[in-house]
Amino acid sequence: MSYWVIKAESVDGAIIDALPEGSPTNWKFSRGEPLARQFPAGGKVSFSDHFPDRRKLYDFVRNTVGVLLVSSRVTQVLEELKVDNAEFLPVTMCDHQWNPAAEGYGILNVLGSQDVIDLDKSDCDIDPITKKEVTRVGNLVLTQGKIDPKADIFRARNMMELILVSERVRNAFEQSGLTGFKLHVAEGFDDMFA
Repeated sequence: MSYWVIKAESVDGAIIDALPEGSPTNWKFSRGEPLARQFPAGGKVSFSDHFPDRRKLYDFVRNTVGVLLVSSRVTQVLEELKVDNAEFLPVTMCDHQWNPAAEGYGILNVLGSQDVIDLDKSDCDIDPITKKEVTRVGNLVLTQGKIDPKADIFRARNMMELILVSERVRNAFEQSGLTGFKLHVAEGFDDMFA
């Protein structure tokens, strides 16, 4: 089975550089655990002042906080596929002056993980403190037989900020005309060049 690493990418789309006020701290968003109870109702995010000309909104929104910020169209596609291991944490998208720019956006918090990185065959740096967390991966080699064949969107267990999708999700995203993302073939993936 083929898998892809998903990244929000656009050359002219808005960029978000902060989570809503009152959000859990950044690192909690890469744990693969539910956050809905801790997430602020009515949370707002605004376009980054560092990119004043970037105002377009796509279905996937680039950000510097390490989350998947998506439109409700993305969650609709996942719901149609009966993908149930993600929660949608709604936010109001605001322009540079904090005026509401769009509703129907939120953080897609992918829950759980899969043992996907073959640590012996991949070119990766391991955190010297934890001795198990991957801090950088180059030439990713996927584990054989350890990925649940029913997993459609998931985090890499040793590198939780790395999110992969199945061929089924890839096809559905592309056929639905979703925008603002790029899929990188997982086998051989290098996070330095993505």
